[in-house]
Formats: sequence, C-alpha cells, structure tokens
Amino acid sequence: MTEPQLEIDAGATARRDHVPSSRVVRMDEPATSNQYALLQAKLAKAANELECGDTIGRSDYLEAASAIVFDLLYSLDFKRGGELVPRLAALYGYIGNELLDVSRTRDREQLEHLRDMVTTLLESC
Repeated sequence: MTEPQLEIDAGATARRDHVPSSRVVRMDEPATSNQYALLQAKLAKAANELECGDTIGRSDYLEAASAIVFDLLYSLDFKRGGELVPRLAALYGYIGNELLDVSRTRDREQLEHLRDMVTTLLESC
C-alpha cells in the first residue's frame, strides 16, 4: 500500500493574482516550505512587536500571517490530496482562528504556541 500523496495547487495563489497556472505541487517542494518560512517570519516579527509593546506593526504582521494561512488553505487540492488534506485544512483553520484571538488578546504564550506549530510544519517539508 502506498502512502497518500499530499498535493497543493500552486495555481491557487497565482489565480488570486490573476495569473493562470494548473501545476500541482508536492508537499515537499519549495513553494510550501517558502510559505511556511514566510509565515514563521511574520509571526516572529509580531512576537517582537508584542514584546516591545508596539501595537501598530503587530497588527500588520498578524494580518499578513493570516493571509498566508488562508493562501495555504486555498491551495489545498481536496480531490487529489488524499487523507492528509482535510487534516491540513483543519490545522490551517485552527491557526487562522488562533491568529485572530492573538490579535485580540495580545497573548504572547498563544503566539509562541503558533510559532512552534509552524516550525513543526516547516521541518516536515
């Protein structure tokens, strides 16, 4: 029995930017790990802003992080992605909700938990 292949539609972000693409990307390709790395960077900057007490930049970084998470969610291929896709979709949904909560509560511990989760995703690529 072969392992299910998780596929991500690389054209999802391209379609949002009105650039056609029908290429399907495997989970281990750089596109997804680049998005995870960018997400990790935005979360790190948000954490730094929270630590310094600056609320203006923090909101921008959390908003950018949320946009990345929703791009990741939008790019999932539910038809060909196998059993991992719904799990990733649930995880992305959880992260998105937690980002909204962090934006509201300014909870540094919750933000660190999200950063740990994204680190794990990044390491899995």
